[in-house]
Amino acid sequence: MASWPFSDDRLRAMYAGGRADATARRFARLWMAVFGLGLLPRRWVILEVAGRRSRRVTRFPLGMADWHGQWYLVPMLGGQCNWVQNVRAAGGRAMLRRRRAIQCRLVEVPVSERPPIIQRYLEQVPGARPHVPVDRRAPLADFEAIAPRYPVFRVEPDPATLARSRKRRWWRWILGGAVGAAVLIVAAAGAFIKLQPAAPALVLPTAHASTPVGPLDGTWAAGSGSVAGFRVREAALGFSNDVVGRTTAVTGTIVIAGNRVISATFHVSLTSIEVGGKTQPQFARSLGTRDHPTAIFTLAEPVVLGPAFGSGAVITVTGTGYLAMNGTSRQVRFALSGRRDGSVMQAAGSIPVMFSEWGIAPPKGYGFLGSLASRGTAEFLLVLHRNPAAQAGKPGGAPRSSVHARCLA
Repeated sequence: MASWPFSDDRLRAMYAGGRADATARRFARLWMAVFGLGLLPRRWVILEVAGRRSRRVTRFPLGMADWHGQWYLVPMLGGQCNWVQNVRAAGGRAMLRRRRAIQCRLVEVPVSERPPIIQRYLEQVPGARPHVPVDRRAPLADFEAIAPRYPVFRVEPDPATLARSRKRRWWRWILGGAVGAAVLIVAAAGAFIKLQPAAPALVLPTAHASTPVGPLDGTWAAGSGSVAGFRVREAALGFSNDVVGRTTAVTGTIVIAGNRVISATFHVSLTSIEVGGKTQPQFARSLGTRDHPTAIFTLAEPVVLGPAFGSGAVITVTGTGYLAMNGTSRQVRFALSGRRDGSVMQAAGSIPVMFSEWGIAPPKGYGFLGSLASRGTAEFLLVLHRNPAAQAGKPGGAPRSSVHARCLA
């Protein structure tokens, strides 16, 4: 297995501490399905051996190296990996399966014989290269240095079992080839989806906050560093990930008086939302941005901040507001965390959104082949600067009722 689409660092991370993580286990199951068809070259096999503790059969997809007319197995993770310990506990008795199982005895070769076989192994099994600390083109002396840590097993098939193996028929090759191609397509699609890095949720900055400066009461306006967007779950061929859109085109104000947020209005430009750094026409169509290019949030009722907020403590609150999109305004619940940091105020939170409630039609889905969830999450991070020109208690615009009326227009 070549390193694409995984970097060498990612491949090594899949086996941190010598144990396969969830991604590695998924790909192991995939490769066992492919190797079991018996269509790939002979070196790709499934090792079946009794577990040293459970005594149940354990399976591992492996690549073999051919050397001087014989086949050898080499553990890319060294002598402490699971299958090596199982083979040793079983006295070398194991099965190698491609389309049929062949009873074998795995004979551990002396350290002095290992170096050229390990080098041949790295030439023939690309997926092992990131895990072995010697380049396959290195001098043999470099392989001699690591040979004690990498056991090598000579494969000795049982003659009686080998004699019973039947010849393959052409129609099985065709059928197996079609199944193998389908499996590889699913693997490629799944790798593509899982490797697309989804942006993390919008949260308060992790940097230490400075001591608050200035009074809390007054009007605060969204400024540089404010971000808003959405998160929607996508699925394709049994794999899933998040689609995340982001925009910095966020404007609006909040008014604080008496340790309460008494009003708030924010506008988010939907036409500027980008997914993976690019605008997405299908989302623009779904959100109806041609006729309604802006999402508007207005606070429905005051939110109490609590006395600790003024001194710089992080608080978590919930509240209600109105969210207008696609020509429809609906009441929503929101949750946010907030704090003061020097002369600015920061707030991060989310609003669950059921698309049908705003008349938003998701992009066409294709069932198992690909689809988006019917609900998502609106996310925001607000960096607010105090507006000294505004007076506390004045919303700095139309009262809440008229703002809500505009949302419905």
